[in-house]
Amino acid sequence: MEKALNEQYVKELYSAYLYLSMSKDMKREGFTGYASWLKVQHDEELEHAFKISDYIEDREGVTEFGAIDAVTQHFDCPCQVSEAALKHEEFISDSIRSLFKQARAEGDLETEVFLQWYITEQVEEEANAHEIVDGFKATEDDKAAFFSFDQSLKAVSYTHLRAHETSAHL
Repeated sequence: MEKALNEQYVKELYSAYLYLSMSKDMKREGFTGYASWLKVQHDEELEHAFKISDYIEDREGVTEFGAIDAVTQHFDCPCQVSEAALKHEEFISDSIRSLFKQARAEGDLETEVFLQWYITEQVEEEANAHEIVDGFKATEDDKAAFFSFDQSLKAVSYTHLRAHETSAHL
């Protein structure tokens, strides 16, 4: 289980790396709202990774620092980014479910309970990703609406970040 958790730790770090790359691409292309939203996702993915690392160590394990794959694809369109982000979140959801099943099969109740938070989080992550795909698709033929949707993501990311910071301090 420790090995599998360490592999997930690296996947979460890669997720952060991927979102940061996507954020930089969107900023470069002038989609500052989506760039802000993706940067918040980057920060959340780092928190997810650290939470796994802390759990491993709380269980007397050792965090392993495996190789993080390079992000080689660059994007110039938010529609492409949103679809790639959704696909990535679905991959992470599958990975978390596999971990959960492994913990259950091994009778590791503590890890099973720990992973329930991630399962719930992935439902939210996928729902958000679907909404963004839908928003960009619905507005892509209307430049003003497309720009407005992009800018709305800046407000959403700011609100989400502030709410997250508040809950982290409770």
